[in-house]
Amino acid sequence: MDKEVKESPKEILEGRLERIQRRREWRHFLLEAAVLVAAVYIIFHYVIGVAFVSGHSMAPTLEDGELVLFYRLDQEYQKNDIVIVKRENEVFYIKRIMASTGSKVTLDEEGMIAIDKERQEATLPLEDGIALPYEVPEGAYFLLGDNRENSKDSRRFGAVSKDEIVGRVFLHLGLVR
Repeated sequence: MDKEVKESPKEILEGRLERIQRRREWRHFLLEAAVLVAAVYIIFHYVIGVAFVSGHSMAPTLEDGELVLFYRLDQEYQKNDIVIVKRENEVFYIKRIMASTGSKVTLDEEGMIAIDKERQEATLPLEDGIALPYEVPEGAYFLLGDNRENSKDSRRFGAVSKDEIVGRVFLHLGLVR
């Protein structure tokens, strides 16, 4: 003889309340997860960027394969800031700001580039380089790679406008590759 076990009304109510509570917790979790995903997306799409260094033009400061984080919202940049630049041909460069609006780029007596008479230990590229003396135009920056002998930079393509700068590097994380 099978014996039926019946739940009391109190047990039925407690079971339903427990299921309702689990559903609320699950909805709350999903809402928190959605907000977190949206916040991370907004931060990494509009505020902070991530890039990998490709090449040796910033060695020894940044090595090929390093991961860098950059801040996208800067409006003004200073000398020695490392920046990410997007050129018109959709190529990205990581370079150091060496001069801004009104600075004069010349050659010193030993044939090295000088910015406002400060020697940079860099020569002018032999082909397709800028004509010297060169004055950095309004709203533009003169950029050099730290590896002066192996860098395509403002010596070749001239100063870059503020609009071409995507952001300022604030963190680099060792060799990733």
